[in-house]
Amino acid sequence: MKRALKWGGNIVTVILGVALILTVYASVTSRMNNGTPKLFGHQMYEVLSGSMEPGIHTGSVIFDKPGVDVKTLKEGDVITFKAKDDPKMLITHRIVRVKTQDGAPAFQTKGDANDVVDKDLVPGGNIVAQYNNITIPYLGYYLNFMKSKNGILFLVIVPGIFLILSTMISLSREIIKLENDKKTDKTEVSSHVSSENATKV
Repeated sequence: MKRALKWGGNIVTVILGVALILTVYASVTSRMNNGTPKLFGHQMYEVLSGSMEPGIHTGSVIFDKPGVDVKTLKEGDVITFKAKDDPKMLITHRIVRVKTQDGAPAFQTKGDANDVVDKDLVPGGNIVAQYNNITIPYLGYYLNFMKSKNGILFLVIVPGIFLILSTMISLSREIIKLENDKKTDKTEVSSHVSSENATKV
C-alpha cells in the first residue's frame, strides 16, 4: 500500500512538474511573441469557434508557420490572418480563390463549416501565418485559461507551491532515514562490543 501511494505521489509530482514547465514556457514565449506562444519555430493559436469544423475543432490548438511568402499560397491552403475591421482579431480560414487587388495578391477565404465565403478579401499584408496541418484537440482551452488571472494562480502558483512542499517532505524523510540508519549502526556496534567483552570474561 505504501509503495502504491509513493508511486502515485511521484506520478502526480511529475505531471505537475511537466504542466508547470509547459505553462511557464508558453507564458514566456507568449510575451516574447506578442501574445502568441511559439514551439519549434511554429506559432500556436487557440481555435475559439467552429468555423473550420470538422477538420479543426473548437478548443483545439493549431500550429502555424510564420513568415509566409504570399506568392506561394494557393487555393486549398489554410491561413491565419488579421481581420479587416479589427487587426487584433485573428481568423483561420481556407483560401478558396486567389485574386488580385491593387496590383497585389489577395485571397478569398471561407471557413470549412460556413455556407458563404468571407465578405472581405484578405490582402497579403494581413496574413500572419500558414496552418501546418498540426492540431492538438482541447489544448486551446488550457492556453486560454492559462492567460487569465485564475489560470496563473492554478497553473503556476499552486503547482509551484505543491512541488516545493513535496520536495521539502521528501528531504525531511531522507534526513530522518539517515538519522535512523546512524542510530541503528551505533546500536549494532555497541552490541558487538558488549558481546566481545562478555566472551573475554
